Parts: sequence; structure tokens; C-alpha cells
Amino acid sequence: MTDDLRQPIEDELRAVFARHESLAPDAAPVRAEIDQRVVRRRRRRRVVQVTAAALAVLGVLAVPTFGRTVGESPPAEVAAPPPPLRATGPVAPLNFLLLGLDGGDGRSNGHRADSVLLVHVPADRSRLYLVSLPRDLGVDVPGHGFGKLGTAFYLGSHRPGGRPDLAAGAALTERTVTALSGTRFDATATLTYPGLRELTDAVGGVRVCLPEQVRSHHTARVFPAGCQRLDGAAAQDLLRQRYHLDQGAHDRDRNAQRFTEALLHEITDPANAVNPLRIAEIVGALGRNLTLDLDGTTPAELFSTLRAVAAADAVGIGWTYHPDRGPGGQVETLDPVLSRSLFDALRRDALAVWVARHPDRVTG
Repeated sequence: MTDDLRQPIEDELRAVFARHESLAPDAAPVRAEIDQRVVRRRRRRRVVQVTAAALAVLGVLAVPTFGRTVGESPPAEVAAPPPPLRATGPVAPLNFLLLGLDGGDGRSNGHRADSVLLVHVPADRSRLYLVSLPRDLGVDVPGHGFGKLGTAFYLGSHRPGGRPDLAAGAALTERTVTALSGTRFDATATLTYPGLRELTDAVGGVRVCLPEQVRSHHTARVFPAGCQRLDGAAAQDLLRQRYHLDQGAHDRDRNAQRFTEALLHEITDPANAVNPLRIAEIVGALGRNLTLDLDGTTPAELFSTLRAVAAADAVGIGWTYHPDRGPGGQVETLDPVLSRSLFDALRRDALAVWVARHPDRVTG
């Protein structure tokens, strides 16, 4: 086509587009919807792939320490604290849900959440706050009516004739706790008892300090008052105990808080992070037994943040035993005023102030 013929056609096309330009829809909403869908797809992929991504946990812990020996001063760029989770913009507080499962070989459908622990990381990244919720707490389980908190996991994970869906059980438990507390969680982690045992052995045992003697109802093992190092079998045995304790399951929850803090100290200890054999053992234990559900974050961001705060002493928060009766039989209830103030402080990132006002709720 010659230039003499092409120019009139191009001019006519421009004129047509100009006349109809006002009829074209605004592209901004379309772009926004595309962006939102991309984010949702990425978030779903993280949930699907996260069990495999748990194997990167020790990479996060070990990468800054490879190439040097324990006690050697790290270079300046390594010594800087790891970036906080979702570091873009103001640093935000973070809330995680940690679930410890009973039974738990992964083949039966008998899973219930024996331990339900809220982990709060304040915006100042000063320390961890561990808030235990009683497994027998009476709650409304979304889609299932009234029941005990510990059974929410079973209701979500149960698959007749098949293996339990741990991710679905964790999701239903998370929704239940969110409905109770008004707290949105940045991640939920589920660890089985076999996984806890393997992980404890992989880090070389955990040093736990008990305020009083605990005698095992299951094995007759005696855990003396004071500090002691527990291997995996002993740790599992201790965390199952509620009989013969003054406040039963509530004292068991406090022991779970003590163990969780000690385990985090061990996992983030440089002595483990520079030992390739230890790293392989920890990675294996995590990969087989840990299920994570991350809400738009990455495992590297999650564990970098935990690594930054695990060195400080954690603050455990618990409840006193308060039985009641409900539609599902005997259940526990929380003090309405106290629980309302605690959950409000949790949402406002004001747990330090709440703890100062309620020292009797802090685990010793």
C-alpha cells in the first residue's frame, strides 16, 4: 500500500477512535481486579506449597551463619537484624496460631487440638507473648454449632475412610479462634506429637524449668521441680500430663508455654544453625510433621521474624480453671470481662500494658 492511500485510512481510524473514546470503560477498576486476583493466586499457592516450604526454615536460620565458626564475629551485614515480616510501610504486630495435636500419626482420624496457643509478636519486636486457650473451652465452631475448642480440629480434618486433612482442621480451628477473639492470624502452624518428639531430639533436647514436680500418669516418669533437659520422648510425656496437677489441663497449658519458649531458643541457637548434621535432622523433622498455613507471607519472612524475637524471654498468659455446663456437656468458659480486655489488648498490640495490670495471669 502506498503512503498516499495509507494516510487517509489512518486519519479515519483516529477519528473513529476519538468519537467513541468516551464510551470505553475506565481501565483502573479492571487493573485493580487483575492485581487482586494475582495476589489471591499467589496466596493460594503459598498455602498449597507451604508444607514443602517448611524445609526452608533451617535455611533461614543457617544462611547468615554458614562460613564462620561459633563465637566468631559475623560481618556487619550479617549482624543486622533480619527484616520484619511484611516490612513495607510501618512495622505491624503479628499473630500466629500454634496447634499441638494428640494421637497424631497422620493415619487415624482421631486428631484433636490438645494445645491451642496464640503467639503474639508486638510491633516493637521486643518479645513473644504466648496466650493459651483451654482445649475444653466452649465455643461456636463455624458451621458446626456449639462444642469444645479442641474438637474444631477434628471436625475440620475428619475424612471418613481416609487420612485426616490437617490443613482443613487447622483452618477451621483458626476460624473458630478468630470468631472468639476477633484476632486475624498471619500464620497457623500444626505440629503432631511425633513431630514434636523428633524435633526435640533434632535440636539436642530442650531445657525446661518446672515450678513443681510432675508425675506422669502414662509412664510413671517423674519430672522434678527445677530445670532439666528433656529428650523427645520425655518432652512428649510431659506435655500430655494433666492429672495430678493442681489446675489440670491449665497447668499442662503452662508447661506447653514453657516448652514452646525453650524449643524456640534451641531452634534459633547458633550452635544448631552452624551444624550441618543438626540442620538436616531439624529440616527432616519439620518437613514430615509441620503443616503451615501462611496468609500471604513466605516461610523465610515468618522464621526471620521469629528468629529476631526468640532470644528474649517470652511472656506466657493463662487462665484459671472455670468449669461450666453447656449443650455439649461439661465445658469451660472464660471470665467475660477479663477475656474481653485481653483480646482487646491483643488486637491493639497492648499486651505489655495488660500483663503489667494482671501479673497473676503470667506463667512463672
